[in-house]
Amino acid sequence: MHYCITYDISSNRTRRFAVKCCKQAGLLRLQRSVFAGESTPERISDLEQLLQPLLCPDDRLAVIPLDRKAWRKLTLSGSQTDKSELERRKGVLYF
Repeated sequence: MHYCITYDISSNRTRRFAVKCCKQAGLLRLQRSVFAGESTPERISDLEQLLQPLLCPDDRLAVIPLDRKAWRKLTLSGSQTDKSELERRKGVLYF
């Protein structure tokens, strides 16, 4: 399954940890606080369980599952990443 993860986290330490968790889940950074790619529901659940206790009251974490139809409709513009790079990333590190 494909996912889009986005967050608004006030703590620098927690934000750096969120980046590490997203990368370990096999996601690719699209923007400073947006990651996307293919991962397993178990890895995404692990990511949520690790981050949720660290969030401050005003922080936000959004986990958006994307089915195949939504993933095919996803378009990216700009020079940083193209969709084919997201589709090629298969190497996933474990927590």
